[in-house]
Amino acid sequence: MANVMFDDRVIGGTAAEPVAALDLSILIVTWNSERFIDRCLRSIAAACQGLSYEVVVYDNASGDDTLAHLGDAQVIRSISNRGFAAGINHAFGASRGRYVFLLNPDCELAPGALTMVFDFLEQHPHVAAAAPLLIDEAGGGSQREFQLRRLPTLGTFMAEVLLIDKLFPANPATARYRYHDLDLTAPRRVEQPAAAALLLRRETVDEIGPLDEAFAPAWFEDVDYCRRLAGKQKEVWVVPAAQARHFGGASLEHIPFGTFVDVWYRNMWRYAGKWMRPSHVELLRWGIITGMLLRCLAGIIGFHPRGVARWDAFRGYRNVLRKAFERWSPSSSPSSS
Repeated sequence: MANVMFDDRVIGGTAAEPVAALDLSILIVTWNSERFIDRCLRSIAAACQGLSYEVVVYDNASGDDTLAHLGDAQVIRSISNRGFAAGINHAFGASRGRYVFLLNPDCELAPGALTMVFDFLEQHPHVAAAAPLLIDEAGGGSQREFQLRRLPTLGTFMAEVLLIDKLFPANPATARYRYHDLDLTAPRRVEQPAAAALLLRRETVDEIGPLDEAFAPAWFEDVDYCRRLAGKQKEVWVVPAAQARHFGGASLEHIPFGTFVDVWYRNMWRYAGKWMRPSHVELLRWGIITGMLLRCLAGIIGFHPRGVARWDAFRGYRNVLRKAFERWSPSSSPSSS
């Protein structure tokens, strides 16, 4: 039976042990994750060979049977979907391990994976965080294009919003941004691994602070956190010998396309506003406007994302176009759309 908490009040269970009593706390944020969570949780024991650990799950008001699949995990239930960052922050506050591992419910860890990443950090005390290598659903190829990137610049953002990375994927800006030259035969330092699977020292989180909950409900909170780590000269590495299958889509399958693009570009704009010069932020806004116009035109003539109806794509891009013109004013927030 899971130990359940509502917000910060424990319902049942025993008092937490001192932080140093456990090697590792595994923090998972769920939202309608019934299809993935069993596979994720079953993989943890073999991945943590020789480690003492706990699993803390923050559930963002799932409407499916996710809660029935959480076993012996410590569960924090939210009455509303507060997003990934808020979920991780609450789970961290309820955890007690010397290390904390951020894990998406659509990941399945390979045997010994967490032990390898844990040992790497133990042997390299100057490294603040490390990640296993994500591999695709079939278990064959790495997901390096998704997982491993340098911190974004105006150039890399513009390549995305203007579709340059799709039309010319080998262009130098995109190749550098996505680490096309990175040798993954051994552990490597990287700037921005995805938070789908990321191990951090507790003292690092204490120093850097919580994830920025304004990046709600998801996307760019992990990029922002890696930027904050870099600002404190903290090193982040990937350990390729440690692997995790990443199925992807645990949240996206429940979010309409229009909502996704709305949140994605708003959070991109917010990240730019935090870390880029005002002139670059304004250039990015005009880049987004241009990119949305191109996507609207492409949608009209029949080019649109796979699995998305033509007019759903058009309406989604048109909505982002309007909000970019309005500089994402409060009146154009997702809640008011």
